Amino acid sequence: LVRLDDVPRTLRDGLLAVEDHRFYEHAGISLVGIARAAFSNLRSGHVVAGGSTITQQLVKNYYLTPERTFVRKGTEVLMAMLLELHYSKDQILESYINEVYLGQEGPRSVHGFALASRHYFDAPLNQLGLHQQALLIGMIKCPSLYNPLRNPERALTRRNVVLNEMEELGVITAAQAKAARAKPLDL
Repeated sequence: LVRLDDVPRTLRDGLLAVEDHRFYEHAGISLVGIARAAFSNLRSGHVVAGGSTITQQLVKNYYLTPERTFVRKGTEVLMAMLLELHYSKDQILESYINEVYLGQEGPRSVHGFALASRHYFDAPLNQLGLHQQALLIGMIKCPSLYNPLRNPERALTRRNVVLNEMEELGVITAAQAKAARAKPLDL
């Protein structure tokens, strides 16, 4: 487990940029995000996008099942708003950073950025380079698909997408993004 203050700033800001860039502005749910996802899903005929905030993801991962039903989504929304009433944004973000699922190694699940840092890079979280931080952030979307040990090309492509998003939202400079994109996975 890590405290929020011990998480590299670029990882923290990159996570927010990619997963929930309005995290500090909403009350646990993003109506814009939900509407955007609903529109995309209706247009495609199946689930292709999610509109969940970090708070909603935390609620789903801690308390609910992964099933995709309207009832479960409604429960998630209510619980996310309640979580926001009882905990600070920093407490929620810290819990998410320590809980988020980032892969599987046999029967062992890899939860949290600190454990993922040790698992994939054999290094403490505060010693990761920007390119490694971006890889972990990118894995959140689908840890099995972007597992760098099994799918290095996909992982590299996703990492670079994350670096691009971080640059676009001003988390890192163009020079930092370019240098990080040029690096290998460094597993």
